[in-house]
Amino acid sequence: METQEVNTILWIGTSVSLFFGGGLIFLVLFYQNHLAKIRREEAEMLLKTSLQSEKNERKRIAADIHDGLSGDLNAARNFVAILQSQEADDDKVAILKGIHTGIEAALQNTRSISYKLMPPLLESSGLIATLKDYFDRLNTAYPAINFRVYAPNDTHLETGPAYEVLRIIQEFSTNMIKYGNISQCAVTCSGSQSTTTIEIVDDGTPYHFESLYKASNGAGLGNIRSRLKILDAAFQQKETAVGNHFLIVIKTPV
Repeated sequence: METQEVNTILWIGTSVSLFFGGGLIFLVLFYQNHLAKIRREEAEMLLKTSLQSEKNERKRIAADIHDGLSGDLNAARNFVAILQSQEADDDKVAILKGIHTGIEAALQNTRSISYKLMPPLLESSGLIATLKDYFDRLNTAYPAINFRVYAPNDTHLETGPAYEVLRIIQEFSTNMIKYGNISQCAVTCSGSQSTTTIEIVDDGTPYHFESLYKASNGAGLGNIRSRLKILDAAFQQKETAVGNHFLIVIKTPV
């Protein structure tokens, strides 16, 4: 009888120990998961804040360049033009002409920098017009490559998401030009009441985005992934016989 009681006590004690041990393990795992979740949320919030700060700073610098430096250069160019028209000495006219040409080049560079920082079309005309303008510039700079954008229906994104999509497409196109060995790229934008879909198709060297992202130390693919996370967008690489095909689906706020 005593042996049975001892066994019962041991069994109860073991069960209680296991129960508390299991509970302790559960609490530890729960705390670790909760802590990891908090850290992920903090990292995402920091990322959003960082990218928003970058956008605001780009916008501010672009405005400063456009309104400040460009205005000063325009004034200097006009002043040199006046001096040039009033000067009779051919040598001095040649010098003034060189100065005028240099100011014109500097003015063009400031316009280009301002555009790259924050395309003015994005806020005034939207994503599609901005992409068409951007691709026109690329086609002029790289005549061997044909960049095209299609918008079969009315596609509208708010300026915030549109900015992130623009930067994603710019990252993709930059990588295509540098490493892709492409001859053409097509971006198709389509929208519905609930989603906006962006398709990016090229005929360049095939690669697997996720594998390259994990193996790469470069910022380009990381920037794409970060902006996709900001957009809370679904991202998919589709199989294709030639080149690469990427699909981005963004939920449109109702």
